[in-house]
Amino acid sequence: MLGRLRDRERAEAVALHPHRGRTPRPGLGPRVIAEVAMGGALGALARHLLGEAIPASETGFPWNTFTVNILGCLIMGALTAYLLRGRPHPLARPFAVTGYLGGFTTFSHLIDGVYTLGDDGRAALGIGYAAASVVLGWTSIAAGFRIGRRLPHREAGEEP
Repeated sequence: MLGRLRDRERAEAVALHPHRGRTPRPGLGPRVIAEVAMGGALGALARHLLGEAIPASETGFPWNTFTVNILGCLIMGALTAYLLRGRPHPLARPFAVTGYLGGFTTFSHLIDGVYTLGDDGRAALGIGYAAASVVLGWTSIAAGFRIGRRLPHREAGEEP
């Protein structure tokens, strides 16, 4: 499995950075920083709005954070697979994946929910929440990859 992950990372680097087969050094120019920051701000705002729209559970289960994180995993899988199939704009990944999805999903809220459930005497629910988040997150990423591979993709030089 680790070998497949390395192969995927290598393929992603070549697809996203077609610089004579080499992965370029990370660039943190002002434009990339602005794209990540803008994407992060929009993703965090979307997370907040969606989180507020999901009602609180009587059991204390953090459905809002759970839903946002699983949805973010699905989108991340689909977007990554889609970006790997073409020549995306160099700022597409910093804006959409690192920025937007980084601001939209949140590991710290997941851990806070696990801690809060345990602190309230519902450790089993907290462990179930953590386990369900990992299993369904992984499943959502895999489903997103399948969806992303099936999305129609415009080839270079094609008219929109």
